[in-house]
Amino acid sequence: MDVRSEGETGGAGRASPPERFAGDLFLQLARRGWLVLEPAQAQRVIGELERTLDEVRSRLRKLELSRKLRDASGDDVAPDVDRLVVDAVFAGQLNSDSWERALVELPKYIEALRIAGRNAGRPR
Repeated sequence: MDVRSEGETGGAGRASPPERFAGDLFLQLARRGWLVLEPAQAQRVIGELERTLDEVRSRLRKLELSRKLRDASGDDVAPDVDRLVVDAVFAGQLNSDSWERALVELPKYIEALRIAGRNAGRPR
């Protein structure tokens, strides 16, 4: 069985694939006090997630820049620019949906972990 972000569950015969992200679930668990981390541990994970979010933003900026360069230069593209465009567009086509989804979901994870770190001091 897998879990969907909307709370729906499904098995192998279901038509929709499992979600890659669970930001809403993490936020819900943290807000209810069910996700608890020691503050130092939460900070370490938050730092890693923030670096990941920065990398995702950087890759999406490169993809957008490569599209603009390609549009601006038309058929007259320098080889180094063409290589950047081809690499970025190829990577973007493979990962664009995931990167854009990560831009939405990673901040939810970060907020959930901040709450989880504060939950460590609360009685359960």
